[in-house]
Amino acid sequence: MSAPELAHAPVEPRDGTAREHVRAAVAAGVAALVAAGPGLQDGDDEAVHDARVATRRLRAALGVFRPVLDREHVAPLRAQLRTLGRLLGDVRDPDVERAALLDLLDAEPAELVVGPVRRRVDDDRRTARTDALERLHAHLASGEHRRLLAALASLAEDLPPGPRADEPAERLLPRRARKAWRRFDAAVERATAVPPGPRRDEALHAARKDARRARYAAEVAASAVGAPARRSARRAKAVQAALGDQHDARVRQASLRRVAMQAHLDGENAFTYGRLHALAQVAADAAERDGLVAIERARRGRGWLG
Repeated sequence: MSAPELAHAPVEPRDGTAREHVRAAVAAGVAALVAAGPGLQDGDDEAVHDARVATRRLRAALGVFRPVLDREHVAPLRAQLRTLGRLLGDVRDPDVERAALLDLLDAEPAELVVGPVRRRVDDDRRTARTDALERLHAHLASGEHRRLLAALASLAEDLPPGPRADEPAERLLPRRARKAWRRFDAAVERATAVPPGPRRDEALHAARKDARRARYAAEVAASAVGAPARRSARRAKAVQAALGDQHDARVRQASLRRVAMQAHLDGENAFTYGRLHALAQVAADAAERDGLVAIERARRGRGWLG
C-alpha cells in the first residue's frame, strides 16, 4: 500500500461530528505512517522516527476517543500499533543514544578518554540497532502488518461508529481530552510523591507518556476548539521533551555502566565511562528540574476542557 492510495481520505473534518473529527486525525496519522514506509525498508532514521510518532498519534486517537468508535473493531488495532511502536522504538533509541554518547566523548579532552571507549560505545549501540532493524523488517514483511495498514486505511475513510459518534465535536472532544489530562495530573502526583531514585525515574517516565497522550488528545480537540487546545498541546509537548531528556540520560547511565563493566572484565581502564556516567547524571537531574517547571506551566490555561 502506498501513500497515493490514501489520497482520497481527507485529513480535514467533513462535518462537525466527533466521529468525523477523529476520522480526520486518524487519516493524517495513517498517511504519515504509510509515507514513512519506503524509508523504513531502507533503515532511514527519520522515517523510523516519523512512523513511531504516527503510531503514537493513532493509538492516542483511538484510545482517548473510544466512545466515538466501535470498540470491538478498534481494540485489536491499538494492540497491533503498540507492537509496531515498540519495534520502531527498538530501532530508533539505540541510534539516538549512540549519537548522544559520542557527542559526550567528542566534548571530552583527549587525555581523559582512556582506552577504546568510542569503539565500544559505537559497536554496542550499532549492534543493538542492527538487531532491532532485522526484527522490524521481518514484521513489516508479515501479513499482520499488511492487514494493519489495510484496516487503518479503512478507518481513515470511514470510522465504524460508537455510541457517541454523532455528538458535536466541540462538546465531546474536550470532555474526552479532559480524561487524558486528568490521567496526566494523577501520574505527576504519583511521581513527585516518590523520593529520588529508580522508582521516581520510572514514575516520571510514566508521567511523560501520559503527557504525550494528553498532548495528542489536545491536538485532535484543537480541530474543534482552536487556539486554547493548541496552546495546551504545546505545553504538554514541553513536558514530554524535558522528561524525555531525563529518561534518555538515565538510560545512558545504565548503558555506560554495563559497557564499563565489560571493559573492566576485559582488562581495560573504565575511568572515562565513570566520567560520562557522572555527566549523564547531571543532565538527568537538570532535565528533571526543567520538567517540573514545564509541568506547572502545563497545568494552566485549561478552561477549554470544560
